[in-house]
Amino acid sequence: MASPKVYKSYRSLHPGMGQAVAERTILRKKEDGTWEDWGDVADRVALGNSLLCPDVQDQKPEYMMLRKHISKATLLMSGRHLQHGDGHQPQRNMEIFTNCATSAASFILFYLLLNGSGVGRCYDDDMMLVNWDNAPNVRCVLDEDHPDFDWSAHESSRDAIHKYGEGRDTLWFKIPDDREGWAKALEIWENAAFEKIHKDKILVLDFSDVRSKGNPIKGMQNRPASGPVPLMNAFQKACTLKGAGLSPWRQAMYIDHYFAECVLVGGARRAARMSTKHWKDESVFGFITVKRPIEFLGKKLDEIIEIRNDAAERGDMPPQGFLWSSNNSVSIDKEFWHLIDIKRGTEGHMEPLAQHARKVLKMISEASYGDGTGEPGLINVDKLVQKDDRWEDLNRGDYVGSAKYQIEDDTQILMSKLAKKAKRKKFHTIVNPCGEIALNVLGGYCVIADVVPYHADTLDEAEEAFRAVTRALIRVNLMDSFYSLEVNRTNRIGVGMTGVHEFAWKFFGYGFRDLIDEEKSKDFWMTLNRFNEAVYDEAIKYSKELNVVAPHTMTTIKPAGTTSKLFGLTEGWHLPAMAWYLRWVQFREDDPLIREYTKAGYPAKNLTQYQSTVIIGFPTAPTIASLNMGDKMVTAGEATPEEQYKWLMLGEKYWINGVDENNDPKKETYGNQISYTLKYKPTEIDYKHFRDMLVQYQSQIRACSVMPQIDVAAFEYQPEEAITKASYEEMSRAIGRKMAEDIGKEHVDCDNGACPVDFDIEDKSALQGIRA
Repeated sequence: MASPKVYKSYRSLHPGMGQAVAERTILRKKEDGTWEDWGDVADRVALGNSLLCPDVQDQKPEYMMLRKHISKATLLMSGRHLQHGDGHQPQRNMEIFTNCATSAASFILFYLLLNGSGVGRCYDDDMMLVNWDNAPNVRCVLDEDHPDFDWSAHESSRDAIHKYGEGRDTLWFKIPDDREGWAKALEIWENAAFEKIHKDKILVLDFSDVRSKGNPIKGMQNRPASGPVPLMNAFQKACTLKGAGLSPWRQAMYIDHYFAECVLVGGARRAARMSTKHWKDESVFGFITVKRPIEFLGKKLDEIIEIRNDAAERGDMPPQGFLWSSNNSVSIDKEFWHLIDIKRGTEGHMEPLAQHARKVLKMISEASYGDGTGEPGLINVDKLVQKDDRWEDLNRGDYVGSAKYQIEDDTQILMSKLAKKAKRKKFHTIVNPCGEIALNVLGGYCVIADVVPYHADTLDEAEEAFRAVTRALIRVNLMDSFYSLEVNRTNRIGVGMTGVHEFAWKFFGYGFRDLIDEEKSKDFWMTLNRFNEAVYDEAIKYSKELNVVAPHTMTTIKPAGTTSKLFGLTEGWHLPAMAWYLRWVQFREDDPLIREYTKAGYPAKNLTQYQSTVIIGFPTAPTIASLNMGDKMVTAGEATPEEQYKWLMLGEKYWINGVDENNDPKKETYGNQISYTLKYKPTEIDYKHFRDMLVQYQSQIRACSVMPQIDVAAFEYQPEEAITKASYEEMSRAIGRKMAEDIGKEHVDCDNGACPVDFDIEDKSALQGIRA
């Protein structure tokens, strides 16, 4: 490998927003109390990844190459890598560095959430092997000397020993103070339910060894622990399901939600989940409406829309749904769309399966449009990459487990039966919470990163970054992992891009509407195809060099919400949401920073609905607003749904799939999906137009979240408020001195609410004073 040029300096974070996002999500504090700079991040992340090289001779050149591209921000490892990457990476478990995962069991899902992965799960009836009605009765106990013990709410360990004893029908487990211990408690309970013979027994879970609330967690940059109470509450909530008359798939959804809540309460991480169910399941109709607000039950579509509109006019939130920790989607396929296309009066129209398919589509489109949530979504599972090579390695049930977590011998029976059930499915691939990665329903991972070709000086330099990140991600798959057999079988990676619109303008002079004219912008699209081929070529060569299987999937487009904000870029495949805007951040009214901000000239408002809260406005202009694109710049609200679907289809053709010499999609694809949230305006698109749009376009792509663009003008607090360029410039001039800016968690949230990046919830008063 030729020695790369060292990028001796580093790219500055985007002023204001980028620095604030970095401080809340990426940067670490140095020993002197100051923040890392981007050069420090590049150094430690490149070091950690390069140390994964099996050949020591390769470590230095790979370090130099990675450091060059991360420093220049032509390569952005995902937030997980930017947070946790350092010289200790080879000794850590892979789960810390995975964005995406799937699980077929609740305890595994919980363990992956605790490690920060977003997790997808298939709730098809044939995969529901646990009936929680057969679970032993759980009792949660805590030592009375534990700092979090509450006499009014908790049972002491001493009292429990006296009450329950240690007979054959009483099982005891003392929960260790780590992620593995928390998940192990749920594993024991779940497998006991699966075995069906413990229904009348008692499982006593002792939480006394779990560190108290507020104590630092070393593995999460010393963020404060939640203490045992949220986990105890999750078990106690889950106990209410036994005997409640719920079907196994619905039980599983509640179990997973309760433990996802526990992860969310336990720290700054969002518990990101995706739930899917196949359209042929008889229970799919219950799944479609499982999150629906009870206020909407029994109401017609027009009545539901009226309820929501009335709430908006009053400035109130509409009725909120349930099981909010997951994005729900129905798995569909070519057969489904064929049945939908059968015309009334023609052969097959009244066949039971055709009627079932039409009912599924009707309920999905009415729930998505009427409830105003975009859920459930649609996933064309037949379009996802699915390869069965070496599946027999999974059938024994020992396909899960790592140096840090080993499952119980008895649990292997459950795992083996799940593997055999999954193998019998026609389509055994679903997606991660954000929808950009195809993964085995049984369980799997993907590690992801972005290239920023906009930051490259030449197309050759951009290609070098694509090749470098391909090697980096393959190395991550060499780490010890809970799904090591599946990782070794598939070696999945996700090489993506962000800042795509800036790149198109810088190198080709194209705006959005130029790009969706395929012939006009053919040079742009063929450049993406070139990058696709570079990723494939590098993955094949490097996998052969390391003696591992070639990745089953390679290209993707992830949401890239957090990492893009670091440099003010358009996010993933998305259009810019706004050109210039005020980023409103909430502060307590007694925060001394408020006076400093207002004195410096920042706009401020007192809120009435949010008592004792003041919001400070930070004028923000993303990078694309500075490129002088004129009318070539199109924001998300200005593009029609049809234009956005065209944009998606072209992205799948040239980047995800790639084309051959005849410009036809390659027959063998190694692509994942594009994570994209398509926004439409309900004031302009009625229900019929919405349904017809789904039928016409959703069938042609792999996956896409379709959501209404909500008019937030009636709400008192808007995280972001669009302003004109003139207003932006006027406000910027009025600010006499630049101060350290801040963000709220709402500013790094993706539209689909699924990003698993950790967010540092530190008191805003800890912000350093004035930054030049």
